[in-house]
Amino acid sequence: MLNIILDAYKLFLRKFPIILLYALPLLILSGISVYFQNLGTENRGVLYFLYGAFFLIPLVSAATDISIYQRLMNFRKVNPLASAKIFVLYLVVQIALGLVATLPMFIFFYILSFITASTLAAITLAAFFNIFVGLYFLARFNIILPLIIKDQVPSLQSFMAYTKNSYRQWLAVAALIYLPYIVINYLFVCPYSQMLATNLFMFVLLCFNVSYINDKGEKHEKPHRDTTLKTPLPVKENVKAPQKKAVAKPAPKKVVKKPVPKPAPTGKKAPVKKKASIKAPKLKPVTA
Repeated sequence: MLNIILDAYKLFLRKFPIILLYALPLLILSGISVYFQNLGTENRGVLYFLYGAFFLIPLVSAATDISIYQRLMNFRKVNPLASAKIFVLYLVVQIALGLVATLPMFIFFYILSFITASTLAAITLAAFFNIFVGLYFLARFNIILPLIIKDQVPSLQSFMAYTKNSYRQWLAVAALIYLPYIVINYLFVCPYSQMLATNLFMFVLLCFNVSYINDKGEKHEKPHRDTTLKTPLPVKENVKAPQKKAVAKPAPKKVVKKPVPKPAPTGKKAPVKKKASIKAPKLKPVTA
């Protein structure tokens, strides 16, 4: 798990220019909201803007998160509004997880307020105890947010198997990833510095979720994929093994029999006797 945490910080630093580019609308809107809050004016236009920003900033924040998730996960198109269903589901789950994670802190603060008289001490102890409950829950269940964007929402059983790590490992994530985000909220006195630091460090949480998914792979995810939002996986073609060409066997050579030489004659040939020709006798003329 420590390697995944280290990869998350490396990913954040490596992709910081891109993250900053996508986060500019959120930073500008948040900066204007902080400016008007510090004016202390009762102008109706300013009040209407602050009321509108209270509802608009979570929407812009969700759109920014989805855009950065899509960019880090190499989607073909970066469009947070490509699917209204995914956008609404992401926003609702994100708000629900945040409320569940902060609820134990209020419970601890309520209990500690009876034990200690100092409000600051009660808040500090409540935040410390919440690391073991609320931040642990947030560190583990926030992994579902990038799965929602990929349209691969698993069942509870599959998700618990997907995030099956020891309690100590998730506490390390809560202490090294989520706790600094809470500390930053109380570290900066200037409201602009606080707004800038908290909004930018929030994207470290996104980088951890992406690093965790990259480390675990997709063996626990559903096979359904939304090809309209991201690059489709390459389809493996059934490559047939090359057939061996039949080699024509050479025609059998005809065996030419060599003429057997006749044995040379050992003696002379017998002379051939000529037939004697019989001559007809000559007749003498008869005289009277």
